[in-house]
Amino acid sequence: MAMEQVDRPQLKKALGFWQLLFYGVAFMVPIAPIVIYGVVTQVTGGHMAMAYLLAMMAMLFTAASYGRMAGEFPEAGSTYSYTRHGLNAHLGMLAGWTILLDYVLMPALSYVVIAVFGSQLIPGIPYWIWIVLPLLLVTIINIVGVKQMAGTTVVLLFLQLGVLAYFFVMAITGITQGVGQGFTFRPFFSENFQLGAVIAGTSIACFSFLGFDAVSTLAEETRRPRTDISRATLIACLLAGFLFIAQAFLAQNLWPNYSSFPNVDAAFYFVAEQVGGQPLSLALTLGMIAAALANAVDAQAASARLLFGMGRDGVLPKRVFGALHPKTQTPLWNLLILAAIGAAVATQTIDTIVSLINFGALFGFLTVNLSVIRYHFMTQKKRRGSAVVKHLMMPLMGAIICFILWINLPSLSKIAGFLWLGLGVLYEAFLTHFFRRDPPSLRETI
Repeated sequence: MAMEQVDRPQLKKALGFWQLLFYGVAFMVPIAPIVIYGVVTQVTGGHMAMAYLLAMMAMLFTAASYGRMAGEFPEAGSTYSYTRHGLNAHLGMLAGWTILLDYVLMPALSYVVIAVFGSQLIPGIPYWIWIVLPLLLVTIINIVGVKQMAGTTVVLLFLQLGVLAYFFVMAITGITQGVGQGFTFRPFFSENFQLGAVIAGTSIACFSFLGFDAVSTLAEETRRPRTDISRATLIACLLAGFLFIAQAFLAQNLWPNYSSFPNVDAAFYFVAEQVGGQPLSLALTLGMIAAALANAVDAQAASARLLFGMGRDGVLPKRVFGALHPKTQTPLWNLLILAAIGAAVATQTIDTIVSLINFGALFGFLTVNLSVIRYHFMTQKKRRGSAVVKHLMMPLMGAIICFILWINLPSLSKIAGFLWLGLGVLYEAFLTHFFRRDPPSLRETI
C-alpha cells in the first residue's frame, strides 16, 4: 500500500492565500447581479438587497464547513473527498457525481453569457465564434498551469472591480443629485415586505455565491491548505456578498418602481443608463464579458481537479481522468473533455443550464455540512467550548438552509437533477457489484 501512495500522482503546490482569494471572488463573478437583477427585484417586491444579505449569511455557514474539511483533507476532490471522508465512500461518490453538474456545466454557462453579451457589443461577429474563441483561450490557459490560471484570474477580476467602481461612483452621484428615492433602507425592508417572497428571491440569489466552494478544489496545490483554504473561502464569500448587496442597494434606490422596467432581463442596464448613459452601459457589457471569461477559467480548473480526484481514486477511469501531463502537472485529458462538453452544452439556454447547476451545488453543500458534523463532532469528538458551535451548530444551520433551498428549486431543476442522480446510483451499483463492495476510492486509500 505504501508503494501505491508513493506512485499516486500529485498536483504541484504553487498557490498562496491571495491567489486563492482572488480565485474565489472571481469565480463568484462580482458583477453577477447584472444578470438576475430584474427577476430577483420583482420576485422580492423590491427587496433584492435583503435577499442577498440572507443568501450571504446562509452561504457563510457552508463556506466555513468547506474550509474545515479542506484543512483536514487537502485533496483535489473537494466535495467528493470531504463527503467520502466525513460520511462514507458511497455518499462521497454520489456527492461528487451530483456536484459535477455544478462544476462541469459552469464553464458552458460562462461561454453562453460571453456569446450573448458579445453579440450585443459587436453584432457582426457570429454567435458561434463568441463561444469557440473563449473556449479555446480558457482551455489553453488551464493546460499551461495553475499559476498562469491564477494570474489570468487576477487580471480579469480587477477589470470587473474597475467597472463596479465606475458604477458605484455614478450611482452615488446620481442619488445625491436627486435621482430615485435617495439613500433609504427600503431595499432591505419596507411596508411591502413579504418573507415568503424574499425567501423565494434568496433561493435565486444564492446562485451568485456558487463558486466559493471551488477554492477547496485547489487544496492540493496550496502551500498551506490548513489555514489558507479556510480563510480564503470565508473572506471571498464575505467580499462577494458585500459587492452583491451594494449593487442591489444602489440600483433599487435609483429605480424604486421595480414593476416599470421596459425589459426585465435588461433591468440593470436601464438603471445604469439613468445615471451613466451609454458609456456606463458599455462598461458593464465589457465587465460582464470579462467576468464570464474569468468564471470560465476558474470553473474549468475546478472541474478538472474534481474529475482528477475521482479518477485518481478509480471512481472514474483512472488512465484518463487520473492522469497528469508530465511537464505542466495539469490534468490534460480532463481539460480537453471539459472543453468538448462546454462546446456541446453551450447550445442550451441560460435558464436550462442554471437549473441543473443549482441542483448539483446545493446537494453537494448539504453533504459537506453533514460531513463536518459526522467527522469533527461525532468521530473526532471535538465537543468542548467553541467546538460545539464550529462543528455542530454552524454546519447544522448550513445543512438545514441548503436542504430548504434544494427542495424548493423549480420543478425542471429537480426532475433533471434527480435523473442525473439516478444515473449516478446506477453507475455506483455497477462499480460496487450492487453495493456489495466499497467504491474504489475507499479500497485504494485506506
